[in-house]
Amino acid sequence: MDNNDTDVRLLREDPEKLLIRYQPVIRIIVKNLAFHGYLPKRDVSDLMQDVNRKLIERLPKIRDQYTNKSKFRTYFSVVIRNLCLEEFRKVRIVSEPQAEIYEQTSQESATDQLTIRQEYERLRRAFRLFGREENALWIALRCFADLEVASDHFSGFELDPDEKKRGQMAEIVNGAMQSNKRDKMEALSIAFNQIEKKPRTPDAVRKWSSSRLDELLVLMNGKPPRSAYTLEILYILMEKAEYSENND
Repeated sequence: MDNNDTDVRLLREDPEKLLIRYQPVIRIIVKNLAFHGYLPKRDVSDLMQDVNRKLIERLPKIRDQYTNKSKFRTYFSVVIRNLCLEEFRKVRIVSEPQAEIYEQTSQESATDQLTIRQEYERLRRAFRLFGREENALWIALRCFADLEVASDHFSGFELDPDEKKRGQMAEIVNGAMQSNKRDKMEALSIAFNQIEKKPRTPDAVRKWSSSRLDELLVLMNGKPPRSAYTLEILYILMEKAEYSENND
């Protein structure tokens, strides 16, 4: 009996033993997510207890839903990771983002500046959850927010362009600043088609970015919502945080 058969048998017959068997895997996933800032800075053993408690509650559902279409280890690792991300969604600096903090025209207080920087860092951590799509989504969000895109933002894609090419793509996207949404989608489509193997039409960029930004708002607000971010507030947050960073 191979490892997968053993896992499936324990899932059906002895789920508690299965959970014990997977403690090293749970520890690795929890430590990795905590190290990258996706989980609150608490003791790993405490985080593992939270995850284990949730797994015990969900094992009957996991048993019913597992279909043997993939290795159980792969499936179970995704379940563990998703439970950890539920903890990420609970983390917040304020229960509801205070738009007036971001919209002030006068000098912010030290407390307001700290709140903005903390929320901006939380936004960047949320972006890391999009994996290979992180860079493209960050470029799209900056374009929609009318924030300048740098040539460095076009690094790390499938078709790795040279510095000159990256600069040209940044110019294309930045040329759409203050333009209407249609023009921005066109600019993003032109840029993405030079750095990704799969072509994207402007409409495909629109559908993709809309879906991913909806997911981003869920990450920032929590589910059920504990904050009240909109894209407009995220735009202001980014501008405020980067202005503060550049003027320190």
